[in-house]
Amino acid sequence: MSAAKAAKATVPSHITGFFAAKRQVDPKLSGSIGCGLTLNLDAVTTVEAADETEILLNGRPSEAPVSRYVVERLARSQVMVCTQLDMPLGSGFGASGAGALGCAYALNSFFDLGLTANGAAAVAHVAEVLNRTGLGDVAGQNTGGLVMRLEPGAPGIGRVDRIPVPALRVDYVVRGPISTSDVLSDEAALKEINRAGEAALKALLKRPTLQEFMHLSRSFTVEAGLASEWALEAIEAVEAAGGQASMIMLGDAVFAFGGAAALNEFGEVHTTTISQGGARLD
Repeated sequence: MSAAKAAKATVPSHITGFFAAKRQVDPKLSGSIGCGLTLNLDAVTTVEAADETEILLNGRPSEAPVSRYVVERLARSQVMVCTQLDMPLGSGFGASGAGALGCAYALNSFFDLGLTANGAAAVAHVAEVLNRTGLGDVAGQNTGGLVMRLEPGAPGIGRVDRIPVPALRVDYVVRGPISTSDVLSDEAALKEINRAGEAALKALLKRPTLQEFMHLSRSFTVEAGLASEWALEAIEAVEAAGGQASMIMLGDAVFAFGGAAALNEFGEVHTTTISQGGARLD
């Protein structure tokens, strides 16, 4: 065990614009292709020694099954894991992935396990796949920026690339959660989602820019049939004001570049920026 009394890791949130789910029997080979953004809405996870293992989420004891899987795989003795989330829960910001990834980084440091970034992240990815809470967030959060997931799988197996973008302002409004596991379990819906997601990624690779990402995410939102009437109206309002907007996958939430004032009638508008880096130790 390392001499450190505590270890701390910070992980950005991740929102997906479009995706296609790619499931395999081996969870390390499962994942998704698509494209998404990391945002400066962080999960900060601290690990320290304890008499018995406990996970606190925003100061309260939590089952946190995704992070718990990581603890069971990596902890060498009892630990207290505390995760503080800046991001909304259950609304497509990758909260479970961020908590699990931060947990993996912090445990790796605390116990001096000698895992690489991809090695630690692979444990968090498997935890997400097995709990059906996400397929691509960890890959994006381990990378940072505007991340294209080109081939599915855990970090180190899947293939990613980045579209260089500045730390631009992002506005968003959240109405509520959508159950990721319900969507990923609906085979008929998933078939339509995957068709639209594969086509969007193919198109983005021909012109990999932020503007094209937003355009394709908007098209995917409609073609995949995931958007509520509220989300579509919010997107159209931003476009009428000269901005670009799309739905956050998978949440009843909308993000936008420009035209933010138009979102005011749809709920409380929040502002952040694109995160330029992925998961890190503090």
